[in-house]
Amino acid sequence: MHPNNLKSRQIDILENGTREQVIDWLAWNDANGVYTDEDSAAEGYEPLTLEQARELMRGQIED
Repeated sequence: MHPNNLKSRQIDILENGTREQVIDWLAWNDANGVYTDEDSAAEGYEPLTLEQARELMRGQIED
């Protein structure tokens, strides 16, 4: 995929994606992170909300 298309797809997921899509992107982008509900529960954390997931994704895209 062309880098511009990838960036466009990331922005679309960030702005319009479902909670599941954003969390799937986070888990894909950072395999060592704790993003899925299962990983959160295993670590003793509450599941991410859609807004929390979007904030994390926003930070990862901008880096």
